[in-house]
Amino acid sequence: MSHFKVPASTYMSSPVVTVTTDTSAAAAEALLDKHGITAVGVMDEAGLAGVLSRTDLLNAASGEVGETFAVPDVPVSELMTADPERFEASTPLDEVAAAMLKNRIHRVFLDGPDGVVGVVSTRDLMRAVHDKKVRTPANEIATKKVFRVKASDPIALAVDRLDVSHRHGLVVEDEGFPVGTFSQLDALDARAHDPRTPVDEVMNLQLLVLPHDIPLHRAARQALAMGVRRFVLMDEDRMVGVVSSFDFARVVR
Repeated sequence: MSHFKVPASTYMSSPVVTVTTDTSAAAAEALLDKHGITAVGVMDEAGLAGVLSRTDLLNAASGEVGETFAVPDVPVSELMTADPERFEASTPLDEVAAAMLKNRIHRVFLDGPDGVVGVVSTRDLMRAVHDKKVRTPANEIATKKVFRVKASDPIALAVDRLDVSHRHGLVVEDEGFPVGTFSQLDALDARAHDPRTPVDEVMNLQLLVLPHDIPLHRAARQALAMGVRRFVLMDEDRMVGVVSSFDFARVVR
Protein backbone atom coordinates (compact mmCIF):
# COMPACT_ATOMS: atom_id res chain seq x y z
CA MET A 1 0.00 0.00 0.00
CA SER A 2 1.64 3.18 -1.21
CA HIS A 3 0.13 5.28 1.59
CA PHE A 4 2.63 3.67 3.99
CA LYS A 5 5.58 5.18 2.10
CA VAL A 6 5.56 8.11 4.52
CA PRO A 7 8.72 8.72 6.59
CA ALA A 8 8.83 6.53 9.68
CA SER A 9 9.29 9.69 11.76
CA THR A 10 5.65 10.53 10.96
CA TYR A 11 4.58 7.87 13.44
CA MET A 12 7.50 7.76 15.85
CA SER A 13 7.15 8.30 19.60
CA SER A 14 9.54 10.95 20.90
CA PRO A 15 11.48 11.60 23.02
CA VAL A 16 12.76 8.10 23.67
CA VAL A 17 12.58 6.98 27.30
CA THR A 18 16.07 5.78 28.25
CA VAL A 19 18.19 4.46 31.09
CA THR A 20 21.94 4.04 31.43
CA THR A 21 23.76 0.72 31.36
CA ASP A 22 24.28 0.77 35.13
CA THR A 23 20.60 1.36 35.96
CA SER A 24 19.15 -1.47 38.05
CA ALA A 25 16.56 -3.79 36.53
CA ALA A 26 14.11 -2.76 39.26
CA ALA A 27 14.52 0.94 38.45
CA ALA A 28 14.07 0.26 34.74
CA GLU A 29 10.90 -1.73 35.43
CA ALA A 30 9.54 1.16 37.50
CA LEU A 31 10.19 3.47 34.55
CA LEU A 32 8.29 1.14 32.21
CA ASP A 33 5.34 1.21 34.61
CA LYS A 34 5.47 5.00 35.00
CA HIS A 35 5.33 5.63 31.26
CA GLY A 36 3.09 2.69 30.35
CA ILE A 37 5.57 1.38 27.79
CA THR A 38 7.05 -2.03 27.03
CA ALA A 39 10.73 -1.14 26.54
CA VAL A 40 13.37 1.51 27.23
CA GLY A 41 16.51 2.41 25.34
CA VAL A 42 19.79 1.75 27.14
CA MET A 43 22.51 4.36 26.73
CA ASP A 44 26.27 4.31 27.27
CA GLU A 45 28.98 6.89 26.56
CA ALA A 46 28.77 6.26 22.83
CA GLY A 47 24.98 6.47 22.55
CA LEU A 48 22.32 3.79 22.20
CA ALA A 49 23.82 0.50 23.40
CA GLY A 50 20.72 -1.65 23.72
CA VAL A 51 17.07 -2.01 24.56
CA LEU A 52 15.48 -3.50 27.66
CA SER A 53 11.94 -4.85 27.29
CA ARG A 54 9.45 -6.54 29.56
CA THR A 55 10.30 -9.73 27.67
CA ASP A 56 13.92 -9.40 28.80
CA LEU A 57 12.80 -8.92 32.41
CA LEU A 58 10.48 -11.91 32.30
CA ASN A 59 13.10 -14.12 30.63
CA ALA A 60 15.59 -13.18 33.36
CA ALA A 61 13.15 -13.94 36.17
CA SER A 62 14.02 -16.95 38.27
CA GLY A 63 12.24 -19.10 40.81
CA GLU A 64 11.72 -22.61 42.02
CA VAL A 65 8.58 -24.74 41.97
CA GLY A 66 6.15 -23.45 44.57
CA GLU A 67 7.91 -20.09 44.89
CA THR A 68 7.18 -16.72 43.39
CA PHE A 69 9.74 -15.85 40.71
CA ALA A 70 11.93 -12.77 41.03
CA VAL A 71 13.64 -10.38 38.63
CA PRO A 72 17.38 -10.34 39.44
CA ASP A 73 18.89 -7.27 41.09
CA VAL A 74 21.45 -6.56 38.36
CA PRO A 75 22.31 -3.69 36.00
CA VAL A 76 20.23 -3.56 32.82
CA SER A 77 23.42 -4.12 30.80
CA GLU A 78 23.23 -7.78 31.87
CA LEU A 79 19.65 -8.23 30.63
CA MET A 80 19.31 -5.90 27.65
CA THR A 81 19.32 -6.82 23.99
CA ALA A 82 22.43 -5.19 22.54
CA ASP A 83 22.64 -3.31 19.23
CA PRO A 84 18.91 -2.81 18.61
CA GLU A 85 17.56 -2.27 15.12
CA ARG A 86 17.99 1.33 13.91
CA PHE A 87 16.91 3.29 10.83
CA GLU A 88 17.21 6.82 9.57
CA ALA A 89 14.16 8.87 10.50
CA SER A 90 13.39 9.39 6.81
CA THR A 91 13.09 5.64 6.10
CA PRO A 92 9.66 4.75 4.66
CA LEU A 93 7.32 3.30 7.26
CA ASP A 94 6.64 0.16 5.22
CA GLU A 95 10.37 -0.69 5.23
CA VAL A 96 10.47 -0.34 9.01
CA ALA A 97 7.44 -2.62 9.31
CA ALA A 98 9.10 -5.20 7.04
CA ALA A 99 12.17 -5.23 9.31
CA MET A 100 9.98 -5.74 12.37
CA LEU A 101 8.37 -8.76 10.74
CA LYS A 102 11.63 -10.23 9.49
CA ASN A 103 13.37 -9.93 12.86
CA ARG A 104 10.29 -10.58 15.03
CA ILE A 105 10.77 -7.35 16.97
CA HIS A 106 8.20 -4.91 18.34
CA ARG A 107 10.12 -1.65 17.96
CA VAL A 108 12.93 0.07 16.05
CA PHE A 109 14.84 3.23 16.87
CA LEU A 110 15.12 6.17 14.48
CA ASP A 111 18.26 8.25 14.03
CA GLY A 112 18.59 11.92 13.21
CA PRO A 113 21.70 14.06 12.68
CA ASP A 114 22.56 14.04 16.39
CA GLY A 115 21.58 10.52 17.37
CA VAL A 116 18.36 8.75 18.33
CA VAL A 117 15.29 10.93 17.82
CA GLY A 118 12.44 8.50 18.28
CA VAL A 119 11.13 4.96 18.33
CA VAL A 120 8.50 3.27 16.19
CA SER A 121 6.62 0.44 17.87
CA THR A 122 3.97 -1.93 16.58
CA ARG A 123 1.46 0.20 18.46
CA ASP A 124 2.54 3.16 16.31
CA LEU A 125 1.83 1.01 13.25
CA MET A 126 -1.66 0.49 14.64
CA ARG A 127 -2.05 4.29 14.61
CA ALA A 128 -0.99 4.40 10.97
CA VAL A 129 -3.58 1.78 9.99
CA HIS A 130 -6.25 3.78 11.77
CA ASP A 131 -5.20 7.06 10.12
CA LYS A 132 -5.18 5.52 6.65
CA LYS A 133 -8.68 4.04 7.15
CA VAL A 134 -7.63 0.52 6.12
CA ARG A 135 -10.82 -1.50 5.65
CA THR A 136 -9.27 -4.97 5.51
CA PRO A 137 -11.34 -7.33 7.73
CA ALA A 138 -9.55 -8.07 11.00
CA ASN A 139 -9.81 -11.84 10.52
CA GLU A 140 -7.46 -11.59 7.53
CA ILE A 141 -4.48 -10.74 9.76
CA ALA A 142 -5.55 -12.58 12.92
CA THR A 143 -3.64 -15.40 14.54
CA LYS A 144 -6.17 -18.21 14.32
CA LYS A 145 -4.65 -20.28 17.12
CA VAL A 146 -5.82 -18.65 20.35
CA PHE A 147 -3.41 -19.26 23.22
CA ARG A 148 -5.47 -19.32 26.38
CA VAL A 149 -5.67 -20.22 30.04
CA LYS A 150 -8.66 -20.82 32.26
CA ALA A 151 -9.60 -18.23 34.86
CA SER A 152 -9.20 -20.93 37.51
CA ASP A 153 -5.67 -21.94 36.40
CA PRO A 154 -2.78 -20.94 38.70
CA ILE A 155 -0.46 -18.05 37.88
CA ALA A 156 2.45 -20.49 37.58
CA LEU A 157 0.72 -22.31 34.72
CA ALA A 158 -0.06 -19.06 32.91
CA VAL A 159 3.57 -17.89 33.18
CA ASP A 160 4.77 -21.24 31.81
CA ARG A 161 2.31 -21.01 28.93
CA LEU A 162 3.54 -17.52 28.04
CA ASP A 163 7.08 -18.92 27.90
CA VAL A 164 6.25 -22.02 25.88
CA SER A 165 3.96 -20.25 23.40
CA HIS A 166 6.44 -17.37 22.86
CA ARG A 167 3.48 -14.99 23.11
CA HIS A 168 3.25 -11.63 24.82
CA GLY A 169 -0.26 -12.34 26.06
CA LEU A 170 -2.86 -15.04 26.64
CA VAL A 171 -6.64 -14.95 26.56
CA VAL A 172 -8.24 -15.89 29.88
CA GLU A 173 -11.45 -17.86 29.41
CA ASP A 174 -14.30 -19.02 31.61
CA GLU A 175 -16.41 -21.80 30.12
CA GLY A 176 -15.05 -20.99 26.68
CA PHE A 177 -15.80 -17.26 26.76
CA PRO A 178 -13.03 -14.61 26.97
CA VAL A 179 -13.10 -12.74 30.30
CA GLY A 180 -9.64 -11.13 30.41
CA THR A 181 -6.03 -11.29 29.28
CA PHE A 182 -2.78 -12.31 30.95
CA SER A 183 0.29 -10.62 29.51
CA GLN A 184 3.98 -10.33 30.35
CA LEU A 185 3.13 -7.16 32.27
CA ASP A 186 0.53 -9.04 34.31
CA ALA A 187 3.04 -11.82 34.96
CA LEU A 188 5.57 -9.32 36.30
CA ASP A 189 2.95 -7.57 38.43
CA ALA A 190 1.72 -10.92 39.80
CA ARG A 191 5.07 -12.10 41.09
CA ALA A 192 4.26 -10.93 44.62
CA HIS A 193 1.38 -13.43 44.73
CA ASP A 194 1.53 -17.09 45.62
CA PRO A 195 2.10 -18.90 42.28
CA ARG A 196 -0.95 -21.05 43.06
CA THR A 197 -3.19 -17.96 42.96
CA PRO A 198 -5.89 -18.26 40.27
CA VAL A 199 -5.29 -16.18 37.15
CA ASP A 200 -8.76 -14.74 37.70
CA GLU A 201 -7.38 -12.63 40.57
CA VAL A 202 -4.55 -10.99 38.61
CA MET A 203 -5.71 -10.91 34.99
CA ASN A 204 -6.25 -7.69 33.05
CA LEU A 205 -9.97 -6.92 32.71
CA GLN A 206 -9.43 -4.44 29.88
CA LEU A 207 -10.54 -6.90 27.23
CA LEU A 208 -11.60 -5.90 23.75
CA VAL A 209 -13.86 -8.41 21.97
CA LEU A 210 -14.84 -7.58 18.41
CA PRO A 211 -16.66 -9.22 15.48
CA HIS A 212 -14.28 -11.18 13.27
CA ASP A 213 -14.99 -9.13 10.14
CA ILE A 214 -14.66 -5.63 11.62
CA PRO A 215 -12.56 -3.30 9.42
CA LEU A 216 -9.03 -2.92 10.74
CA HIS A 217 -9.16 0.85 11.07
CA ARG A 218 -12.17 0.60 13.39
CA ALA A 219 -10.55 -2.16 15.45
CA ALA A 220 -7.36 -0.11 15.71
CA ARG A 221 -9.30 2.94 16.89
CA GLN A 222 -10.97 0.99 19.68
CA ALA A 223 -7.73 -0.71 20.74
CA LEU A 224 -5.90 2.62 20.86
CA ALA A 225 -8.71 4.24 22.85
CA MET A 226 -8.72 1.41 25.39
CA GLY A 227 -4.94 1.22 25.60
CA VAL A 228 -4.86 -2.49 24.75
CA ARG A 229 -2.31 -4.23 22.55
CA ARG A 230 -4.44 -7.18 21.43
CA PHE A 231 -8.07 -7.99 20.87
CA VAL A 232 -10.17 -11.14 20.51
CA LEU A 233 -12.27 -11.86 17.43
CA MET A 234 -15.59 -13.64 17.79
CA ASP A 235 -17.84 -15.34 15.24
CA GLU A 236 -21.13 -15.52 17.09
CA ASP A 237 -20.16 -17.35 20.31
CA ARG A 238 -16.79 -18.75 19.15
CA MET A 239 -13.32 -17.28 19.59
CA VAL A 240 -11.83 -17.43 16.09
CA GLY A 241 -8.66 -15.41 16.40
CA VAL A 242 -6.54 -12.84 18.20
CA VAL A 243 -5.01 -9.73 16.68
CA SER A 244 -2.02 -8.15 18.41
CA SER A 245 -0.27 -4.89 17.63
CA PHE A 246 2.47 -6.95 15.95
CA ASP A 247 -0.01 -8.21 13.34
CA PHE A 248 -0.41 -4.64 12.10
CA ALA A 249 3.18 -4.77 10.83
CA ARG A 250 2.00 -7.09 8.06
CA VAL A 251 -0.56 -4.54 6.95
CA VAL A 252 1.90 -1.65 6.90
CA ARG A 253 4.57 -3.72 5.13
